[in-house]
Amino acid sequence: MARDGGLRPVELEEHDGDPGPPSTPPHDGDDPPEGRTGRPGTRRGARRSAVLVGAAVVAALLVLGGVQVVLDRRAAAVDARIAALPGASVDVGTALTALWEVPPDVLWYPMLTRGTVAIGPAVLDDGAHGVAARDLRTGRVAWSVPIGPPVETQVDGWTGSLTCAPPPARLADPNHVPDVLVCHTTDVRPDAPGTAPGAESWSRVVAVDLRTHTVRSSVDVARAPAAAVLGDVVALGRLDGGRHVEVVAVDTATGAERWRYRDPQPLPAYADDSSSVSLGGAGDHVLVFGASGESYALAGDGTRIDGFRADLGWIDAGWLAVPADDGTRRVLRPGEPDLVVQGALARRTLDDGSAPGLEVSTTGSRTWGWDAKTGEQRWESEVDASSPSEQTVVVAEGRVHTTATSGVRTLDARTGALLWSYDLPAGVVRTGVMCDGPHVSVVSSTEDELALVVLDRRTGELVRTIPLPGHVEWAYPLGPYVLAASGDRATVLG
Repeated sequence: MARDGGLRPVELEEHDGDPGPPSTPPHDGDDPPEGRTGRPGTRRGARRSAVLVGAAVVAALLVLGGVQVVLDRRAAAVDARIAALPGASVDVGTALTALWEVPPDVLWYPMLTRGTVAIGPAVLDDGAHGVAARDLRTGRVAWSVPIGPPVETQVDGWTGSLTCAPPPARLADPNHVPDVLVCHTTDVRPDAPGTAPGAESWSRVVAVDLRTHTVRSSVDVARAPAAAVLGDVVALGRLDGGRHVEVVAVDTATGAERWRYRDPQPLPAYADDSSSVSLGGAGDHVLVFGASGESYALAGDGTRIDGFRADLGWIDAGWLAVPADDGTRRVLRPGEPDLVVQGALARRTLDDGSAPGLEVSTTGSRTWGWDAKTGEQRWESEVDASSPSEQTVVVAEGRVHTTATSGVRTLDARTGALLWSYDLPAGVVRTGVMCDGPHVSVVSSTEDELALVVLDRRTGELVRTIPLPGHVEWAYPLGPYVLAASGDRATVLG
């Protein structure tokens, strides 16, 4: 492009490869040779034309280079935005670093993360039940809130019963960070054979504010050895005098009874103690696990649901899935419309909003996309997607990243078309997909080692393979980092 902003016509002279006779100044009265003007600047015009063409090529290269710089900056901005989302992992670079080792005597279960801080129920240093937050970069306690008095540790290591969970509503959205954790804490011990009955002193429901690090509410409730936390209610499980399992739902804030359910069948003769009572949570449903292997669920009003499947996530299930005769499953999600899907619904661990309302399910050999609000099927794909534990997906920049047993699969979020796939040269995938912005990664395992496999998010090309420490037996994502463990040894890597 000309610097003055204008374009000028250029006339190119063709000589068919013959530059013609040498240029000699004409004598007075001579006619100029045929085909020549007799102006001494004519050959310089050809050279000037070549210079202009060369300048145009250089200018074009500069423009293309400038366009590439703009594209690179846009890509970097997108990567940075994705890396700042809840659920994103850290870019570990070329090597995994052992950040800190979890002491074997620390009783702490991280349930959720806020940035680089992990939060969960814990037994504090003085033996009290509480909620503790640790900085995942250093392992130091960022804050803690006691919610019960100290418990004297028994000979067998029993320290009481502590169950916590965030309110289940909106937990399907990975960008939702809960601001409260509801806990049931008690020193009531199941009267299992061979255990000495303890002096029961308390059983209470406590709500902990995760923003102010204070107790929002605390109320004493009936003493029970088992509980399931569902948000605005807590279900307490116990045996009545006739050895029937009884579930009582109490209000989180007041402790008032909401509803009560009594199993019509007594426990088998061999299950004659309260240790046979086991409860869990699946969204806003209570799971009751029977002593002989049978299980059922109780809805928010105490209605019984049989034939369920709990699609697990964290310590409890994220939702309840009820199979139908046609092979589909009705997924009951707290605070959202029921969703009828093929296969198992995958949990979104990161979502940048580029495919609004998309939910993904898989049977292992086929994958589907669903509209979360209307329940309509958006697409069906023959792409295989599977996981050794819980199927998860990352939604980023209009793409769905997920795992197969042998590697990583990336689909178009609009159509389900396969955009790229990566298969491990050996071994299997051990975790769901993690994303740090420019990369997606999984932990793989062979007979010899575990490794972090890092891929380019856009192309699927292998960026690097980073071995985990040799003693590691298993690993999974912990917030933006990786928790690696073997036996009673656990280390946070980043």
